[in-house]
Amino acid sequence: MKKQKRITQRASRYVTRRLIRELPHNRIFHNIHHTLTVWRGTKMIGKAMGLSKEELEIVCLAAIFHDTGHIECYVGHEEVSVRIAREWLEKQGYPPAKIDRVSDCIRATSMPQDPRNKLEQVLCDADLLHLSFEAYPDYQEMLRREWQLEFGLKYTDEDWELTNNTFLADHKYFTDYARQELEPRKQQLKVD
Repeated sequence: MKKQKRITQRASRYVTRRLIRELPHNRIFHNIHHTLTVWRGTKMIGKAMGLSKEELEIVCLAAIFHDTGHIECYVGHEEVSVRIAREWLEKQGYPPAKIDRVSDCIRATSMPQDPRNKLEQVLCDADLLHLSFEAYPDYQEMLRREWQLEFGLKYTDEDWELTNNTFLADHKYFTDYARQELEPRKQQLKVD
C-alpha cells in the first residue's frame, strides 16, 4: 500500500502543478477540482467494487492523468493525456504492462464512453460522478460556459435544460456500485 500511495501521490503533485501552470483559463469545468473529484470517486467506486491494491493503483493513476491533455487541446485530449501519463510513468520506472492498462483506462473516458473491463468501468463512472451530485446544475453551468468560451456555443436556458435532460436520460453507469448508489440520485436531478 505504501508504494501505491507514493506513486499516486507523486503523480497527483506532478499533475496538480502542471494543471495550475499550464491549463488554459477557459477550462472552467475540466480543471484541477474535476481531476481531484474523479480521483476521489475512483477510489470510492474501486474499493466498493473490490479492486485489488494493484488494480486500484492503476485506475487511480488513470484518474489523476485522465484530463491532463486539456493542457494542449480540447478535442482529442484523451490521447494527449495518455502521452503525458506514459512519459511520466516511464520516467518513474513504472512497469510497461501497467502503463498500458493506465492508458486504456484513460482512453475509455472518451465520449461516448465504452469501457471494456472493470477498471475502465470504474474510471468512466467516476468521471461522471458529478451527475449524481446535488450541485449538478452548477457543474453543468460551468460546462456550458466552458463550451461557450472554447467552441463559441451558446445555448438558451431551455435548450441547455433539454440537452442536459437528454444526456441524463441516455447516460448509464457501468459498475454495480454506481447503478445502485449513484443512479437513484441522478434520477432525482432530472428537470421536468
